[in-house]
Amino acid sequence: MPDSKRHVFADLILAGCVAAGAAALFIGAAELPPPRFEPLGSAALPRILGGLLLFFAATVAVRAVLRWRSGAAPSQADAPETMPLRGLAVLLALLAYVFAMDVLRVPFVPATTLFVAAVGLSTGRRSWLNLGVFLALGLVLSLAISTILSRYLFITIN
Repeated sequence: MPDSKRHVFADLILAGCVAAGAAALFIGAAELPPPRFEPLGSAALPRILGGLLLFFAATVAVRAVLRWRSGAAPSQADAPETMPLRGLAVLLALLAYVFAMDVLRVPFVPATTLFVAAVGLSTGRRSWLNLGVFLALGLVLSLAISTILSRYLFITIN
């Protein structure tokens, strides 16, 4: 099988898996009780995340189909060198993140900041500049998520 078809199939499989995850979020959100006091209810966040996942899955799938129809070979940006150890590092960072927040009760903002930095460094180039960029990105992202959850969805994360 040519590389171009293999990349198209890989992208379509990825999009299908992400869509299945979004469907699981929608099914789980449908089983949550309706809101009584808050305006959006506890099902709002899973529905928002599911919608974002579906949007990104559709984007990946459409790009893959367009690339397949045109017969274009994947560019270097579309086909990065695969590194199984990087995937393992991301999985370990995710497990450490969940463990830190669930068992060790590390607050959301520092745990998320360190998680974003760990994932960024494990998937990209390791340098002091990248460390600073990913720490800043993680801090901004975690503060934004915390603010949105507390002010608009009335969910307090510690």
